Amino acid sequence: MSEIRVRLHFTGLIDINDLTSGDFINLPESSTLSNLFSKIGIREEHKKYIIAMINEKKEFMHYVLKDNDEVKLFLPVGGG
Repeated sequence: MSEIRVRLHFTGLIDINDLTSGDFINLPESSTLSNLFSKIGIREEHKKYIIAMINEKKEFMHYVLKDNDEVKLFLPVGGG
């Protein structure tokens, strides 16, 4: 099975063990954003709280990643 490589960026509010923002991640071809989240250790119940921008466009869990996609993860912060 072929692999793709995506670059992962994330803010300091998202803590991903053993990764630094800007690292590349290898995934099987046809992997979705949800598959990426699982691979990097984001629990299923937390996925709904993270905003994903892929190549500067907001995408959802069913998005199929492509080779060399730039994935940026954000955790919305609110206050009042």
